[in-house]
Amino acid sequence: MTTLVKSLGAARGTALMLNIVIGAGLLVLPGLAVQEAGDLAIWSWIACAIAALPLLGVFLLLGRRFPDAGGVAHLARQGFGPAGYAVASFLLLGAVIFGLPSIALTGGYYAKSILGGDAHLYAALLIVLGAAIHLVSSTGAAKFNSVVAASVVVALVILLSIGFFGLPAASRSPALATPGLGDLDTIFAPFMMIFFAFTGWEVGAGISEEFRNPRRDLPIAMFLSFAIAVSLYAAAAFLSQRVELAGNFTSPFVAMVEPTLGRLGSVLVSVTAVIIVFANLSGAIWGVSRLVFALSREGMLPSTFQTARDGSPVQAVAFTAAALLCVVTLDAAGILGIGRMLSMAGQNFLILYGIAAATLLLTAQGWSERLLAGVSVVIVLGLLVKSGQSLAYPAAIAACAMALTGSWRARHAGLARPNPLKPAKP
Repeated sequence: MTTLVKSLGAARGTALMLNIVIGAGLLVLPGLAVQEAGDLAIWSWIACAIAALPLLGVFLLLGRRFPDAGGVAHLARQGFGPAGYAVASFLLLGAVIFGLPSIALTGGYYAKSILGGDAHLYAALLIVLGAAIHLVSSTGAAKFNSVVAASVVVALVILLSIGFFGLPAASRSPALATPGLGDLDTIFAPFMMIFFAFTGWEVGAGISEEFRNPRRDLPIAMFLSFAIAVSLYAAAAFLSQRVELAGNFTSPFVAMVEPTLGRLGSVLVSVTAVIIVFANLSGAIWGVSRLVFALSREGMLPSTFQTARDGSPVQAVAFTAAALLCVVTLDAAGILGIGRMLSMAGQNFLILYGIAAATLLLTAQGWSERLLAGVSVVIVLGLLVKSGQSLAYPAAIAACAMALTGSWRARHAGLARPNPLKPAKP
């Protein structure tokens, strides 16, 4: 059986998860949150971080207990069998097939703001480059992702520091507006939008098989990546409330650095956004290609996708990149739109969190795990109800996955022929 190289320790695992989790949305969401919640926007971020923490705990417990390239799909099988595996696998594929191209397009539009030209062409180039990194050895890709993740964090810290020291001294106080019970609706107004900045660890679960010591290093990588991401989100949210956005809520980082750097600040923000998108795509393609690899290994996708070279599933990487490029092409033809793509992707990710939490509830070892799983299930159900979106897309994916499971079972059952030397049971 083809296997993956165990090339990840705690540091490289943290870097890869940061590349998966931190997207260009970080440069946009803080301003949009201020637009909806005003001075209380930072409490929306705090609420999202609190809600995401138990969900992170779910993936931590399950990931170290059941490390596998199948990620969240492999976890779903522990609770719901082959049907759960198939449904979770295709829900994740259904999410990334729209989510990753929309991220690439975000980078494409930033690149266009610097260089001019076609945003879709830049998006396609980012996808190709993000996939090409994984055509080298998995060890080389891990080292590269570590360097990129460190560069992204350093760039964001520099931009945030410029924004902080560019504030008037009186505005640097960390004091927050104190919310009351009557402010809950205001705080939760941007909640669903912000919450999707906290997705990504369900994709990161797919790299658990490549940790040298998953029981020790996976929890470290998850908690460190969460802590770094939340720190950056909090700093961006704080500054977005203290700078003068002048109605330009989609570019809060530009408002942070322009008073100090002028036009150069806008260029730096755009370059940082492109680097973040590239890192995001590189990390996500790693995780998604491992799911394609695992599905091939299970016999649910063609066997060619489990071909590995130097520990990297090259065919799965190429297939993932080709699928993303097709969606970018459809968007260029006017058939899709970024808003619609993000909405469908985000809903699928949220359902996957719920499936993982339900799996932990069924496989829990002790009351503390049951409590964590129960709280997580309630959070997901509440968010799904709050979103008010149609469930038609994930329901269609689940139906297709169930049909595929039935076909797969029938095919494998046909291989099990009765033993003519063994008498039949009466």
